[in-house]
Amino acid sequence: MTIYYLPARETDTPTISLTASRWSVLRARTHRAWWRLRLTASEVWGVVRRGGKRPSLDEHILFTAVAPAPRRRALGPARIIDLDAARRRRAPAALSARA
Repeated sequence: MTIYYLPARETDTPTISLTASRWSVLRARTHRAWWRLRLTASEVWGVVRRGGKRPSLDEHILFTAVAPAPRRRALGPARIIDLDAARRRRAPAALSARA
């Protein structure tokens, strides 16, 4: 019989909790504030440039004439699936497989 012993806990060394340093927190907050300021400034600049009017549909990027054309369907008649003919074609193969 094999007996395994677990090592005893070391109670004299306290565990160190991982916390972010003040500089890393300050840097992250500054980075987020910078990007918020940039986005707000670009929004305000867009409104000022338009004169407070809403953008028209002609100026919108999704409605430009450069949009790709939709894919065309393959030319020719649609395929019709004849299940009875398929069963008749498979019948000789099924009979030869049994033999």
